[in-house]
Amino acid sequence: MRLKKLLGFIPAVVIMAVIFFFSAQTGDESTVLSDGVITAAAGEENVGGELLTVIVRKSAHFLEYAALGAAVYFGMRWAGTDKRQGKRLLLSTAFGGLYAVSDELHQYFVPGRACMAMDVVIDICGAAFGAVFMFLIFKLFDRLGKNNK
Repeated sequence: MRLKKLLGFIPAVVIMAVIFFFSAQTGDESTVLSDGVITAAAGEENVGGELLTVIVRKSAHFLEYAALGAAVYFGMRWAGTDKRQGKRLLLSTAFGGLYAVSDELHQYFVPGRACMAMDVVIDICGAAFGAVFMFLIFKLFDRLGKNNK
């Protein structure tokens, strides 16, 4: 029974591994990846210059942590952890924030990367957004389920 509860956290663990992988890339590797995203989206190299690079990088931070916040919320809902929705939202966001701090500390030791407080703020906002999004998805499914009874 306990193993079944832990299975709900597998998506969060996978997302954490993906975040760790991206954070372990050197500054040059990370730049190549960001530039590749810009080229794929715009069809040209270096279309928007530095501003577009910043937008792509910060959006990646937000979206990674939105996925993590949603996955942690999902895991807590799956496991039946604390039925109070507000507490689940807070815990999902707090966990995302703690992982963001550890992620930035990790980047400090990676060549060409830096530890930036603003990235932690963006990550926390992403985790909160993801948790709220997952809360709303569950609320919608709960209402649809009640209407079908």
